[in-house]
Amino acid sequence: MTPLQSIIRLPDGLHVRLQVLGQGPAVILCHESPRSSSALLVLAMRLQHRFSCIMLDTPGFGLSDPLTMTRPEVPDFAGVVLNVIKLLGLGRVPVYGTHTGAAIAVEAALQAPDQVSTAILDGYAIFTEVERDQFLVSYLHPFRPAMDGSLAAWLWSRVRDQFTAFPWNQVGDGSKLGFGPPPLSAMQKVVEDLLLAGDAYRAGYSAAFRYDHFAPLAKLRCPVYIATREDDLLFAHMERARGSGDQVNLIALSPDRDVWGDTIGRLITDHAGPETLSAQEIIIRAEKHSGTRRIVNTTVGPVVIRIDGEGDTVVMLHDVPGDMADLDHLTNRLRRSHRVVRVNLPGFGLSSLAQDASVSMASILRGVDESLAAAGATNAPVIACGASLPVAMRLAGDPQITALDPWPQVVQGASEHLPDLAPRWDGSHLMAAFWWARDYEIYKPWDNRVNTELRSIGNERDTDRIHLRFRAIVMAGETGISITRLLYETDVACALAAAAHRLRVLVTDGDPDSAALVAWGTPHIDADRITPVPRPPEQLAQILANLLS
Repeated sequence: MTPLQSIIRLPDGLHVRLQVLGQGPAVILCHESPRSSSALLVLAMRLQHRFSCIMLDTPGFGLSDPLTMTRPEVPDFAGVVLNVIKLLGLGRVPVYGTHTGAAIAVEAALQAPDQVSTAILDGYAIFTEVERDQFLVSYLHPFRPAMDGSLAAWLWSRVRDQFTAFPWNQVGDGSKLGFGPPPLSAMQKVVEDLLLAGDAYRAGYSAAFRYDHFAPLAKLRCPVYIATREDDLLFAHMERARGSGDQVNLIALSPDRDVWGDTIGRLITDHAGPETLSAQEIIIRAEKHSGTRRIVNTTVGPVVIRIDGEGDTVVMLHDVPGDMADLDHLTNRLRRSHRVVRVNLPGFGLSSLAQDASVSMASILRGVDESLAAAGATNAPVIACGASLPVAMRLAGDPQITALDPWPQVVQGASEHLPDLAPRWDGSHLMAAFWWARDYEIYKPWDNRVNTELRSIGNERDTDRIHLRFRAIVMAGETGISITRLLYETDVACALAAAAHRLRVLVTDGDPDSAALVAWGTPHIDADRITPVPRPPEQLAQILANLLS
């Protein structure tokens, strides 16, 4: 079952993503670093028939905003959890946490025993001063996008080593793990979560390393259970908690996942609240506190949207490969005069397709149409970038469309050159993703590597823009490749005549395909509706604002 999702806006403006699965008394689940709430789905699926499992992205991870202070501490992260419990009106509930999430659960129970009935700690670190100091100095390498692809290599090496030894940066006989590694798909999920967090991953990790895990246990006024499996790298730390407080209970678990799930479920049952809630009811409560970033639970899966500015509404659809982050520069200008609704196409940017949804144009359209309806943007003018034009032309309401550089319409065979992004042990799938992102920046199409036909790139390539596209490609993965192939192969030429009255085409001046795009549109669209435009976002944004006005 696909969890329902929402992004809740706290009173201080912080956006926090929730994933909710199941029905029954509510339980809060907090993940480890550097993961997101997606790491909790394995447990939530075991508990969903008994509880409403509310999984939070810790601030700075997943889709949650990072905390604004320079050096946040565990009590700051715990305050966010307590804020969510309060805004959802949950009363007093159990809080489960694993690793970093376990420290957050303890601190939440310490701060608000009237909101936390028990803290269930699935792996709880108690570091010595020497260990803590070593981790703070050497464990948290900076996350640095680079033009040479070195970040992609570092990501894969970092994650592989994490499943080889603890600490990950001291691979040797004294630190090697006695279990694992997990399947490639599991390691890929860690890579994706690290990409989502970026350099903010160090804030949550370092807060946990600085936290005094031992002392708070004696101060707690609710039961605490440290339940750790033998195949958890923190299993040995459980003994360090012995004698820490009267409320602390130690439970050693075998690696058996059924026993693990049953034990966690029993502990939640013993301290669950009286109110039975469905995932849908919790989402309804969360959506009363929505902000500029939202998730619409469509019939084909969750679709991520963002709404910025005020005024007349305009919809923006991103090119592929990419996601809504591509549109930041344009949005920053357009939001001064318009209400800008950006949509991550299903399959991109954590807009995911449900397991029972087909990879088809019908699914993509349903997801976008339903998300626009939820945003009050049906029939609003649409700026469709690149490969998103086939989607824009089929949207409900026949909106006015500005096709911004619809390059796939004049390219033959682009879908035949899409990279293979299936995870591989050597990490070459990440390098393939990086080079797709980098080549997209200067070649057009990306596989036409002819220097005399370079696209207009301005004074210098943009490292951050390439990194965001690389991230979007990795997050979309193999499903994204299938959807990209579908969009690249959808020819809208036959529909141009019928849509000519509501279509304007903007062609990037100086690009190698500009003449071909003019020729593509001219037979059906009036010449004054085909306009050359510069690629630099500041100039382009001003032109778009003028056209919309």
